[in-house]
Amino acid sequence: HKTKAAKEDDVTAKRLDDDEEDCITDVCNVELSHTCLLNYKVNTPTTATDVNTITFELVCEGEAWIGIGFSNDGQMIGSEAVLGVPGSVPQKYVLGGKDNSSVMPMAAHKQTLTDASVEYESGLTILKFTKTMKEEGEVEIRSGENTFLYAQGMGLDLGYHATGE
Repeated sequence: HKTKAAKEDDVTAKRLDDDEEDCITDVCNVELSHTCLLNYKVNTPTTATDVNTITFELVCEGEAWIGIGFSNDGQMIGSEAVLGVPGSVPQKYVLGGKDNSSVMPMAAHKQTLTDASVEYESGLTILKFTKTMKEEGEVEIRSGENTFLYAQGMGLDLGYHATGE
């Protein structure tokens, strides 16, 4: 697969051109920065679920909130994200702007993540979750090229993050 990076002021977007077959049989990974690694795998429908899902694992050095975003245009504003703080349950958010008051959790009925966790261990913050690839009213994760955003906070309080991360 090919990876293309696009930068906005304080968010990094990665374009992933999946060779989906590889990411179905194997876990694919992308080095997002010198401190963060993204592992992901596409899960095909089974008897338990009739939809495609994708499992993510974001691993970043240090203890801080971290997140993965889903974007149609590589920009933070107007995108969606899964954000996690060690010791809490990760949630889906709407990224309406760059200030804290514009980053809002989605409604309870939209909190559809499975196997979601965020932990701090051995100097690493690890966010894990499985998400349905196509959910009504949300940015679709398609077969082929997608734009994922990621962010790593400067501490445990959800808020501003380091430039470019």
